[in-house]
Amino acid sequence: MSRNRTPVFATILALAAATLGGTTLQAQAGSTRGLMVGLQYSGASVSVKEAAEDLKFGSGFGLHAGFGMSDNVAVLVNFDRNVLTRRGDSDDVTISQYDALLRLYLVPGADSPVRLFATAGATGRAASGSTDFDGVAPTGGAGVHIGLTPNIAVTGSALWTFGNLTRLRDITGGNTTKESFKSTGTRVQVGASLYLFR
Repeated sequence: MSRNRTPVFATILALAAATLGGTTLQAQAGSTRGLMVGLQYSGASVSVKEAAEDLKFGSGFGLHAGFGMSDNVAVLVNFDRNVLTRRGDSDDVTISQYDALLRLYLVPGADSPVRLFATAGATGRAASGSTDFDGVAPTGGAGVHIGLTPNIAVTGSALWTFGNLTRLRDITGGNTTKESFKSTGTRVQVGASLYLFR
């Protein structure tokens, strides 16, 4: 009789260990602690209001690195480069954006592989092409973090940058006077991150 119970008991232990192991992996996949690096696809558009400049949505790429100080707070540096088209002509404008961001993971907790976050910080922007602009402005946004494994996550986010851009020159109009204009920048990002040393 004890021989018949042994395989059943061993099977129950094996199932419990597998379930516990799966739960632990899932919980680790939701963790945002530690050093991470990654890359992303990005799409961007910029409206420079008083200058009547609309740089239409264009695609590009980006790189990021960050450090999760806890399961709820991380710091992130980010670089994106996009090629946009100027409204009214076919001249391309290349815009580079550099971010220093604080990311706050809101819900649910670290035991879930899917986490929503809010982010805020500062962005340095430089546009070159038919028009040259640059400036530093505040940025805010939100996104979702999906932990696929303890070391790999995918993220999707939307960022808005509000602030002044300084026009350095306008090749088409021959304007070389520095002027400052209010602007609104919009970006979407879809990327992958690798968490190191876990």
